[in-house]
Amino acid sequence: MEFEELKNLLLENRNYKDEELEIIKRAFDFAKIKFKGIYRKNGEPYFNHCIRTALNLAKLKMDYETICAGLLHDILEDARVEKEEILKEFGKNIAFLVDAVTKIGEIKYREKNLVQAENLRKLILYVAEDLRVAILKLADRLDNMRTLEYLPEEKRKRIALETHDVYAPLALRLGIFEWASELDDLSFKFLYPEKYKEIEEEIKNRLKGIEEIIPEIINKIEQEIIKRKINLYTIQYRIKKPASVYRKSQKKNFDFDQIYDLIAFRIIVSTIDECYLVLGILHSLFKPLLEEFDDYITYPKPNGYQSLHTTLLIKENKYAEFQIKTLEMHIKNEEGVAAYFAYAQFKDTKGYRKGIGLEGLTEDDIRFIKELTKWKNIENKDPEEFLKELKTDILQEKIYVFTPKGDVIELPKGSTVLDFAYKIHSEIGHHFAGAKVNKKIVPIDYEPKTGDIIEIITNKNKHPSPDWLKIVKTYNARKHIRSYLKKFRLSDIRQTYELKIIAKDRIGLLKDISNIISAYGINIIEVRSQTKGNLAILKFKLVVDDKDEYERLKAAIKRRISDVIKIE
Repeated sequence: MEFEELKNLLLENRNYKDEELEIIKRAFDFAKIKFKGIYRKNGEPYFNHCIRTALNLAKLKMDYETICAGLLHDILEDARVEKEEILKEFGKNIAFLVDAVTKIGEIKYREKNLVQAENLRKLILYVAEDLRVAILKLADRLDNMRTLEYLPEEKRKRIALETHDVYAPLALRLGIFEWASELDDLSFKFLYPEKYKEIEEEIKNRLKGIEEIIPEIINKIEQEIIKRKINLYTIQYRIKKPASVYRKSQKKNFDFDQIYDLIAFRIIVSTIDECYLVLGILHSLFKPLLEEFDDYITYPKPNGYQSLHTTLLIKENKYAEFQIKTLEMHIKNEEGVAAYFAYAQFKDTKGYRKGIGLEGLTEDDIRFIKELTKWKNIENKDPEEFLKELKTDILQEKIYVFTPKGDVIELPKGSTVLDFAYKIHSEIGHHFAGAKVNKKIVPIDYEPKTGDIIEIITNKNKHPSPDWLKIVKTYNARKHIRSYLKKFRLSDIRQTYELKIIAKDRIGLLKDISNIISAYGINIIEVRSQTKGNLAILKFKLVVDDKDEYERLKAAIKRRISDVIKIE
């Protein structure tokens, strides 16, 4: 592809200024030269991947700096270009984006391994600094997943697992639903190829006799809309992806007859009033399934999603979902945080950083940015603990519940009412005596669902116990409970352990081990050391909350300090 073709595609999505297009052209020419003679596993020029990544970003109407970073994103690692050269040629903002995406991918992912945590640590640190890093990384990953079949099976599964665990949830959390759906589906395809093919075949069988009448359905609806002089932008349709069908079928006890949205139509109009007019038209043309109707315009989802959803009988025993929304809703629904970046007008790109100018974001977007900012302070956190907490608190699917006063509280799915209590305030959590959900008493480990109204009962004589750590799911609750237990040094939970480490002696060994112990929040009472030849024998006396924590600490030291020979 030549630049003029790329330029035309870019301008289809956003009106870039002439000076911005000139910088994009320089990035295009620079990358084209640097990637010359470098090829991917499938034999295509590497530069093609960079162009497709930039086009993915263009479809989200991203700013020129992010487009440039898309063209340059693999250049440090795969074309052996130095960061200083990017800095000199394109400035600090583009250099930062390119460097950030490169460093995120330096360590390869393995399930339940230190490297996964280290990669995610980098990802969160950079994303907290500039959200465009996340969007750039997702655009890169999307193209990689689309061409994953050319890699060896083991590498395919490794990348697919990382995509499933991290990047699909991240896209969903950022509100980029189209990317989230495709990343989720592609990861499912490569992780469970046989199941994927089985569901794909089931979808084809169930859509027999429907796809051929789609043009007729669209034409019928269009005629009625035009007749009413409604400003129609488009009518689109999509087939539900196998991964999504599989997840929904699990909720329906694998009864495919209960899945009514294998095919979904999207109708985009100008105004909210027109949305309801179109709803009336649809219900006059097709018989609605009333129990499947949702009004997300009047009652938006907590993440800001808005649309009318109705399920209609379009053929004998064949249903389809219809989504009706305005263009503004559609853009926000599909592009999420990226839509804000696309339309925000700033004097310089600092507006993208550190949460400046958040007027265009939903409350959910702002909460997410604040959560990322909180996770910037993670340099000394143990990787395994960090990984577990990140997946629970940041990437986990959310639920939205209410206080008795009607305030909306966001929690990771699977949280308990005790987590809810600590989310309200640490003192509410510390004096938890019971909970009511929808006016009914529930146990302490009850897991609420979206829409539940939760009332916490407190008693000043109630206090945290060590067992509470086994009940709560969120980092916030665990942090407050541990802090309380340590503060009052409860004898039944704090134990003294003797940790003996034999390792190859070197400068900084004691410091490195002590840093790991500190990262776990464990107190060191006493340290003794001696050397025998080239070996160091270190003995620590530690105060630990429980044996499990002690065992995790030993495993972390052995894993992270290569000089360690034996731990007793």
